[in-house]
Amino acid sequence: MVSPRAISKTIAAVIAVIIIIAIIGGVAWWYYTQQPTKKEELVIYHWWTAGGEREAIDKVFAIYKDEYGIDIVENPVAGGAGAVMKAVIWGLLAAGTPPDTFQVHAGGELKEYVDAGYLEPVDEVWDELGLKDVIPETLQAMCKFNGHYYAVPINVHRSNVLWYNPKIFDELKIIDKFGDPREWNLTTLLEVARYIKQHKPDVAPIALATRNKWPLTHLFEVLLVLHGGPEIYVKFWTGKFNYNDPNDPVWKAVRDVLEVIGTMAKEGLFNSNHPELTWDQAAALVAQGKAAMYIHGDWVAGYYIANNYKYGEDWAAAPFPKNVFILLSDSFNMPKNAPHPDAAKKWLLVVGSKEAQEQFNLIKGSIPARTDVSPSYPDPYRPETAEDFKKSTLVPSAVHGGVSKEAFVTEMHNILTNMITAIGAGTSVEDAVNAAIASIQNAIPNTGLPDFWAGVSVDYFITRRS
Repeated sequence: MVSPRAISKTIAAVIAVIIIIAIIGGVAWWYYTQQPTKKEELVIYHWWTAGGEREAIDKVFAIYKDEYGIDIVENPVAGGAGAVMKAVIWGLLAAGTPPDTFQVHAGGELKEYVDAGYLEPVDEVWDELGLKDVIPETLQAMCKFNGHYYAVPINVHRSNVLWYNPKIFDELKIIDKFGDPREWNLTTLLEVARYIKQHKPDVAPIALATRNKWPLTHLFEVLLVLHGGPEIYVKFWTGKFNYNDPNDPVWKAVRDVLEVIGTMAKEGLFNSNHPELTWDQAAALVAQGKAAMYIHGDWVAGYYIANNYKYGEDWAAAPFPKNVFILLSDSFNMPKNAPHPDAAKKWLLVVGSKEAQEQFNLIKGSIPARTDVSPSYPDPYRPETAEDFKKSTLVPSAVHGGVSKEAFVTEMHNILTNMITAIGAGTSVEDAVNAAIASIQNAIPNTGLPDFWAGVSVDYFITRRS
């Protein structure tokens, strides 16, 4: 039998241990509470560094900070269409040091990160914001892979727009002679360019910028949908056609477009300094009356507005063609092992909100990805394109990461640049086009384009509307 004295000693020992633990815990808690609390952060990468686009993303940052009070660790990386930033992001992901979120084009560009296993699904954000009810099917398809959403789109840009100088058009009575640009075909475009060169030889009929190569591929993608229509366009950019058969209808359309671009280069219908210019410098040529037309995306509107060029005097715009909308969308995502996942989710909730989409797109030159947001635009162009977004047939842009594979698009940049360079050096249009087609034919399988979209139909990429 244990003596009362032994029991008392045991109880005393237990009490002493409890007191010591309490003292240590109290000291630890006091020390913890005296330390400065580390604020939650959002580590973000994007490529919006200039003009209106910089101002636009700052609006979204302000909304986020006001809503959640979370510090933003911003990493802007300059470079047209995000080319430089993409290389940085791939390096961070491969090293296991992802940011909390980064800008990405919805579509094929996003799919490459998903296929590599670097992104978390963001279905909860889509559900919480009700985005399935207000985002068109084609754009949803560009954000959804393997049954899950992986990005939240903040905007929609239209790739296929004809920008023109209204003073030059009025002086030469272009619309009176050739009709509404919205209704032009490939042949009419070439006729108009030749007419302008004949009557105003000091003005470039069509502005072009090839310093960064991609604006030339952008021109090609617009002319391909203009001439071949949505189905041929999608078949080409996904490799879903018989590319070994020279008589395939897709090759016929591609050849026609290449011949027109080659003819424009041969006849001097582009500005001669195009190898030196970036996309915005080419846009300026139209507003300054040094070029009559420019075929490019509607971020040009943001550039014109930011630089105080006046609609109806310095510039005007026409969907080209009107009944098809080549869309691209900037979006944000959540990488696996993001350092601050809660902050990232809150960022995505802001990106997909009505308030952010309205304020951002008013400045950016784009329109909201949500169809239930209708800002009061400062220019007549965007109300028309916003209406077209709801009514036109939709297809994703290839150049801007929507419908193709980046490796193939990069090959197209080089092939098209080589084609017009060869023509400028004296090669015939026929020979240069034949060489380009041979190179494209090799690039399709060599880049793995057909396998990239295996199991996905052409209709997956097209929202058809009457």
